[in-house]
Amino acid sequence: METIFKQRPFKIRNADEYNLSDILSLFVNPLEGLRSPLDFENSIIKGRMGSGKTMFLRANYAYYLFNIVPRLIEEAPLILPVFIRLSDFQHIDSPSEIYRQLIIKIVEELSSVYLKLQDSKQMANIHHGMKKIPDDVFFDAKIKSTAKQLLKLGSEEYVERLSNEFGFDGKSKYSFFELSANYKKSQVIELKKKQNPGIGDVVAIYDLLLRDSNGKILLLIDEAGSLDKNFFKSTENDSFFEIFMNQLRTADFIRTKIAVYPNSYSDILTETRYGDAVALEEEIKNVASYKKFRAKVEAIIFNYLNIETSNNHEPYINPEDVFDINKTGMGDAIEQIINGSGGNYRRLIQLLDLSMNESYIRAGGKGKVTIEDAIQALNSHCGNLLTSFNQIEIEFIQNIAKACKNRSTYRFKYPNNSQALYKYMTKSQEFNILNVIEAGSGQRGTTYSFDYSFCVHQEITTHLISGTEKIDKDRSFLTGDWVTRNVTINTEMIKQSEVIGKIEGEVEFIKEDKGLIKSLSDSRYFFSREYIIQSDRNKSLYIGKKVIFYPSKLGDSLLATEIEII
Repeated sequence: METIFKQRPFKIRNADEYNLSDILSLFVNPLEGLRSPLDFENSIIKGRMGSGKTMFLRANYAYYLFNIVPRLIEEAPLILPVFIRLSDFQHIDSPSEIYRQLIIKIVEELSSVYLKLQDSKQMANIHHGMKKIPDDVFFDAKIKSTAKQLLKLGSEEYVERLSNEFGFDGKSKYSFFELSANYKKSQVIELKKKQNPGIGDVVAIYDLLLRDSNGKILLLIDEAGSLDKNFFKSTENDSFFEIFMNQLRTADFIRTKIAVYPNSYSDILTETRYGDAVALEEEIKNVASYKKFRAKVEAIIFNYLNIETSNNHEPYINPEDVFDINKTGMGDAIEQIINGSGGNYRRLIQLLDLSMNESYIRAGGKGKVTIEDAIQALNSHCGNLLTSFNQIEIEFIQNIAKACKNRSTYRFKYPNNSQALYKYMTKSQEFNILNVIEAGSGQRGTTYSFDYSFCVHQEITTHLISGTEKIDKDRSFLTGDWVTRNVTINTEMIKQSEVIGKIEGEVEFIKEDKGLIKSLSDSRYFFSREYIIQSDRNKSLYIGKKVIFYPSKLGDSLLATEIEII
């Protein structure tokens, strides 16, 4: 057990950092139903930062790259994957120059695939990766059979087999390699000198390398949001981005999978002709969605714990061997980590790593990760987040938090204060103290929510016990549900949140504008509507209504003043 902790299986959380040979053994299918994430089709991959877009594209790249050799042996049509990071062009301002560089990049990558197949280290790595692919990944029966035969070979035997099969000593028996090598040496250099390269140049290399064998190209485009905004803007005609995507769409030999941020300037491909949208946002705040996501999370944990044992005969490490898991799938460390992740995969991996670290600090790797370890990880995570704010900023957001806490919710509106709240949503591109639940429009204000780790840190209510108004301190579907009520914050409420000594109660008796409030300690306090804060006086008041108030005493009488109606 201690060895597993020291290996830190969740320390890597950026998809670009994983060895290509590990990608498919780590990847968990985010889709449901008949569609496969590895289908040869047009797709628009949508998700916020950390939602798994790059992992999705790299899994496709690895799958099709690993399949090249089996396809060559079987003389099946080739599908060449081309992976392009648009961040490579983020320094370019001119939309036309971005387009030009994209065309050159596609041609360069297509003409370089043969180099990967001639590199013995690359091929040994690919062979290693193929051995760790789950059995259900290869879908084509004929290719699957060939792949299985190749996997029986050792890495050196595998490379030798390829050298003999394709003549990797430079005397290629397969025209694809010789043609690619010649094209790389001459045509790509000429293309770079060309003033206006276009889709015709992509067609030219396709005609040369793949047309006779009926091959295809899978174009995988990542980080569209890193390009200059003008590439996506249109004036009288289509933007360069739309022109580029239309040209790819009309080429019968190309399929494109592109990753974009939803509701951003790059998210303009709304028509299905560009491909079906694949939304990588995960919902966790209803039981059905939580259970679906939880199944994926446990699969991810299993894959990461067994990254070196995939498809070997060594005993597997199961999630319950490392994490203290409740058989109901609720009320345990995993649920708290899921709550903290907000459905974001990168943050999920980070919190898994932090939780294992807290467990190791507590037990030295001799015990499982408990729910207390997960809570401590959330507190530590939030503590680090707060260090990026100064004391005045922290006090401001804590006063809003107190107002929400007094009303047993983590969701709020704060009209006419969007500028003051903006900094709490933009410190990080991945996670912040505040999130927007629903953007305001017209007279309807924006609805915000506090980040789950901040709620844990500040003891803000996120769950109520099912069917009641009582706070669920376990924050679990096992006992409760997520809070759905919103509270509208105003200046008076903020001032009231600073008042020390307020307590909770509920209206026990009311007649006209007067009545009694029973506190949690069963004391009775007299109140009059004039004792209610100004902003709450028009709210309905009835027996059983929850309130918070300042308890005071006049002679022998107990009075409730500064009353806030929850």
